[in-house]
Amino acid sequence: MEKNYIRSDSIVELEFLSERKTGIHYHENIELLFLMSGNMTVTVEGEEFPLESGDMIVVNANRNHSYEGSEGLFIGRFILSYSKISELLDNHTVIFWCNSSLDQNKAYDELRFVISRIFYQFLNEEKGKKQGKLYLNSLYYQMLAILTGNFLLTEKDAKYEQEKGDKDDRVQEIFSYIRMNFRHNISLHDIADQLYLSETYISKYIKKKCNSSFIELVNSVRFGHAMEDLIYTDASIMKIAMDNGFASVAAFNKVFKNTYGTTPSDFRKNMRKKRRTEQDRLETHSEEIHEKIEAYLVKNPLEENEERYITDMDVLVNADEDLGTWENHFGRMINAGTAKDLLRTVFQEQIPSMREKLGIEYVRFWDIYDPELLIDIHAPKEQLNFGRLDAVIDFLIKNHMKPYMELGFKPLRLLKNTQAALKEESRDSYFTSEDEMWNFYHNMIRHFVKRYGSEEVETWYFEYWEKEETQFQNLSYQFTPLSESEHENYFCQFDVLANALRSCIPGVKIGGGGFPLQHYGEMKFTQMLKNWKNHREKPDFISISCYPYQQEKEGNIYYEKRSTDIDFVKHNLEMAKRAIEQTAFPVSDVHVTEYSMSLSNRNAMNDSCMKGAFLMRNAISCIGQTKVLGHWLFSDTYADFNDSQSLLFGGCGLLTKNGIPKPGLYAFAFMKRLYKRIVAIDEHYLITENERGSFRMVCHNFKKPNYNYYMTQEDKIQIRDLSQMMDDREYLTIHLKIENVKNGVYLIKQKRINQNYGSIQDEWNRLNTVSELTMEEMEYLNKINEAKLTIQEVKSVDQKLEFDIMMEPNEIQHLYMRWELPLSEEI
Repeated sequence: MEKNYIRSDSIVELEFLSERKTGIHYHENIELLFLMSGNMTVTVEGEEFPLESGDMIVVNANRNHSYEGSEGLFIGRFILSYSKISELLDNHTVIFWCNSSLDQNKAYDELRFVISRIFYQFLNEEKGKKQGKLYLNSLYYQMLAILTGNFLLTEKDAKYEQEKGDKDDRVQEIFSYIRMNFRHNISLHDIADQLYLSETYISKYIKKKCNSSFIELVNSVRFGHAMEDLIYTDASIMKIAMDNGFASVAAFNKVFKNTYGTTPSDFRKNMRKKRRTEQDRLETHSEEIHEKIEAYLVKNPLEENEERYITDMDVLVNADEDLGTWENHFGRMINAGTAKDLLRTVFQEQIPSMREKLGIEYVRFWDIYDPELLIDIHAPKEQLNFGRLDAVIDFLIKNHMKPYMELGFKPLRLLKNTQAALKEESRDSYFTSEDEMWNFYHNMIRHFVKRYGSEEVETWYFEYWEKEETQFQNLSYQFTPLSESEHENYFCQFDVLANALRSCIPGVKIGGGGFPLQHYGEMKFTQMLKNWKNHREKPDFISISCYPYQQEKEGNIYYEKRSTDIDFVKHNLEMAKRAIEQTAFPVSDVHVTEYSMSLSNRNAMNDSCMKGAFLMRNAISCIGQTKVLGHWLFSDTYADFNDSQSLLFGGCGLLTKNGIPKPGLYAFAFMKRLYKRIVAIDEHYLITENERGSFRMVCHNFKKPNYNYYMTQEDKIQIRDLSQMMDDREYLTIHLKIENVKNGVYLIKQKRINQNYGSIQDEWNRLNTVSELTMEEMEYLNKINEAKLTIQEVKSVDQKLEFDIMMEPNEIQHLYMRWELPLSEEI
């Protein structure tokens, strides 16, 4: 049954219909019918319009209409407030001509896109994500903007008089006047004066055109709003009568009963009973409605028209420029897992195979205290067994990599979201005294020197993280801020550890303490450095962790609020550098030993092109800020658990657990291939040159996550949601011009990663995300999961090389530009 009323505070309301037939009726407001499935014929003022799935039609206010549809009919019905739209447009006659079954207009595609977004957001609202109400209303206004910008008729339109018709000559003016003034005491004399006509003429005209008297017409409008108040509010009958233009409660009761055969009070009781019945019916069928909406969205994925959504960027590059040196801080170190993990076959296969491709020098691992490594920190020197730890380090050195060893008692943790963990294992055993701590680390470093030599060990990194403030007791988030004395205790421990290592190797690289600056803030971190500065041993580097979250507190309860700052790594590095400068701390190196776009290992964004574009953007923005930028983490194997049976499960890794590269890994591979000298840099690109005049360039079209992303629990984000989680879906065209190059022919090799090439998530999605794949199917996915390669020749004239680069949303590219031959030798 169609809804007859719209709330007074609404400009648009949405409902879904599956009834196959309605009788002839009309509404005071405008409605847009969007056919989601099935076929239907809409009859407006006797004229029939056949619609198919994806078609839409606007039925203007006060138009007699009906529809009849096929089996499986499903309609999205938008009710548009005539009074609010006319007020916003300052136009008392609002008429639309919007009928996709008759008209071909690119604006229909634009409208379909926004309507699909509305359906998606409506679905979120229905599933309890109420925070998106503001965004849903913004989409309604976008829809109205498209309608008024493309389908609103004016007096200059040939269709205007036809649509307006004889019935609209004065009826619309009369209705408009009544709608604007129904709350006040209006008379036939008032409207006659407004239209410069006699009262007698207006009275007869209304009787003829509307089959009712003037006062009946006024009361019908008043009743429409009064009924809305009776049904949807708890306002008293007196207030409703006064608010809607009736002279008194008695007058309201009398006219209401004469018209509807019941009192307003009884009407309210009966309608609320009906509403409860209707609500029960909707709740019973809500799952069916949700399934139909989801079926429509799956069948009609959100893809904007490529030609309409393109941003142009002009890039002028001087090949003689020298803007600094590119050092591969981006791929220099990877976070692999625990020491025990590095003894597993899958890690020992995956890491060496990617070493050269990513430029890996250091492999960071932690938890050397796992009982399976057989290291007893309380044992005397002669009983210390470092054999299994040696096996880890042997594996790295044999494969031309070096350890980045975290020596703190770091818990083993896998997060679903900021409030819930999949796994949490803490190391409770700790040193009983400073002497025991000193002896253990001194014996460990002496063992490394004997086995590997001091020159080798001096090239390693040792890190000591401070105790974490966050814990997941019973897999639930708990936060206990560290006190000043606990920070002081960490500095004392660092004194012991650093002295133990340096007493054996003075040049050893030891740093810490993995500080989460997003928790501390600049003021607290500055004070911490002041206190650390007073201690005997200073770190060789300060390590920080960077994740896009902020610590919030309500009462005594702490929680992690997701930050919309997409440049959080850069900003944390800048914060750390300012604190170092302000305190004159005798250390300049800051290592980001952990960072990612999400802490969750169950977030579909981790598998997507968005993650690849973010990583490239982040690498460019952090140039010159750090020597180590350690992405969390290398492989989904680390995040494999009893709920991760599928090929992809939203893990933070650059590789799937089966070793298939994700878009994020290609970002590392592309950046590794750059030359040393930087000739141009921007948030969207980085261009480098070698001494032979060849260029290598990386570029991206990263799209920031939108409101939907931040309001959805991270482990609830699904592949189908991602297209709805970007600020926009605009393509980017870079018009590149490089000056001061050799004249001749350049060979340009271009590699691309986007939704169609090199995205394992999108390939898997095209296979309907089947959870169980055969070995043959896995091999197929691995083979086709490659970057798209194109090669072209471009002539450089007048020492200028010019061509265009187009990128889809969240696409990343690597371009190699090599001079081939002068123009005179061209074949």
